[in-house]
Amino acid sequence: MSPSSRDLPATELAATLDWRGECAVLSVAGEIDLLSAPEFEEVVGSVLAGRPEVLVVDLRGVTFFCSAGLQVLAAAHRKLAERALRVVSDSPVTSGPLTTTGLDTWIGVHPTVDEALRT
Repeated sequence: MSPSSRDLPATELAATLDWRGECAVLSVAGEIDLLSAPEFEEVVGSVLAGRPEVLVVDLRGVTFFCSAGLQVLAAAHRKLAERALRVVSDSPVTSGPLTTTGLDTWIGVHPTVDEALRT
């Protein structure tokens, strides 16, 4: 782990934060359901408190993603400048709900972290 990376406290979810300049890359693994969504919200909130210019949320390790997780992302989007929240997803488990609800029109969805950072 690089000096700018750290594990974030999480019990139901595994969450790792990596700062790349002014951009925060939050990698999340596990299930984001009604029980773990408050924890996901707390982790995202702690990252936003660091005032990143861009927040990339890597959901490639997420195995279940419910509407409560979408609400956390929508709230984060409202707190950041337009297009400053980007999601990484290579699975219908996470990209499907974003597309179905139309959140992908506000939040960029990318297949890799590198692509999300380039946008």
